[in-house]
Amino acid sequence: MQVVDNHDGDSRWLTIQEVALRLHVSRDTVERWINAGDLRAVNVGSRQSKKSCRSSWRVSSQSMEAFLEVRANRPFKPPPRIRRVRSPGIIEFIK
Repeated sequence: MQVVDNHDGDSRWLTIQEVALRLHVSRDTVERWINAGDLRAVNVGSRQSKKSCRSSWRVSSQSMEAFLEVRANRPFKPPPRIRRVRSPGIIEFIK
């Protein structure tokens, strides 16, 4: 899916499904990112609606690009390994 900017310079607003398809993840994953505050989104749905149990989130293409930039700049680093150093024994000390 290609993100296209509008003529007035504002970014295009993507649905959760469009974001999920573009990033090859599930809709639930995108909603988790939104709920965790990692991906900025706007809820355009009505809270009064009982027909849908999901919110109607929209993500700007700028927010998605910022999200990807942050993720790209934070590669996974495993925690440092703690090496235990043996203290020299009494026998080694005498030698």
